[in-house]
Amino acid sequence: MTTPHALALRRIAVQIQSLTNGEAPHARFYSADNEPPRIPPAVRYDRSTRPMVADAVAAERVLRVRRGVYVEPSPMDRPFDAEFLAQVRGVVEALSTEYWVSHTAAARLHGLWTFRDPGKVHVTQERNPCVKEEGRLERHWTRALPARDKTVLGDVPVTTLERTIVDVACSAPLPCAVVTATSGFRAGAVPAVVERILDERAGGRGVVQARRVMELCDPDCAAPGEALVRLAAIEGALPLPQVQVPVAIPTGTAWLDVGWPVIKAGLEFDGAVKFSGAFGNPAAARDHQAVRAAGLEQAGWSVESVVWAESLDFQALQEQVQGFYRRAVARSARAETRRRGVVVSAGT
Repeated sequence: MTTPHALALRRIAVQIQSLTNGEAPHARFYSADNEPPRIPPAVRYDRSTRPMVADAVAAERVLRVRRGVYVEPSPMDRPFDAEFLAQVRGVVEALSTEYWVSHTAAARLHGLWTFRDPGKVHVTQERNPCVKEEGRLERHWTRALPARDKTVLGDVPVTTLERTIVDVACSAPLPCAVVTATSGFRAGAVPAVVERILDERAGGRGVVQARRVMELCDPDCAAPGEALVRLAAIEGALPLPQVQVPVAIPTGTAWLDVGWPVIKAGLEFDGAVKFSGAFGNPAAARDHQAVRAAGLEQAGWSVESVVWAESLDFQALQEQVQGFYRRAVARSARAETRRRGVVVSAGT
């Protein structure tokens, strides 16, 4: 007998295959997947290098992450990531027992999306630790981590994509778990392996939520914001929305992040980068957006935008999506009433 979670995983496998086969071209053009970051090496610190390191610390070229451990952060766009990677190096240099970076920390090292991650460095080890938490370090224990679930990124032992997805799905708040799982499957995680890991952990802590996460994520979501908006709609008991909805407009095809074609309503997740100049002239981007918005309105679609600041409180985001859907339903009903009035008038 096929279980519901097995059916869900098969559905995910089909979705991933459609992305790979190019049946969903929007996934290629709207992808926000990250390249795995590089964990910076430790700066050698001993009696001979102490003066040089002291000067570098004073000049803020290196960061002290632990006693005797210094790191030169990589030049990255997001300082929070640079600081997190430095902390990972600090943990790596300090641990003497066998370990694997895991959970949301492994997700970030794999380049996956997370949501409201506090930046702890999680490690899984095969010996039950005396101390589970130590500052930014959080230890997890497993009797035996299968070789299937182990890999290495750079010189750091890390759990595999599949094991990482399951760990996050079992332990993180639902929005983060769905965002990370969505990203993991987009990155190439094998659904059958995820299913096997879940089966092996049946009855364990968090597995019920993890199975639900597998049913809720959709690899067609091309950015974490889209996954959050879709989840907010589902958790708000709204009809299941489509993602990357094509709408014909005079200038071509507009792809809406999340939408309900039946009532011609869609939501767009607008990151700050869209008009930052990173992808061309900001003024041109705004002009293009204005033409696109006019085309969507001409096509009879009701479209609103969601920005990152509005998604940080997931409950508030859910209420925002519910409010938009109610307004869109009312607007669609009014449009249908007008259409019927015109038809009746034409008939008489």
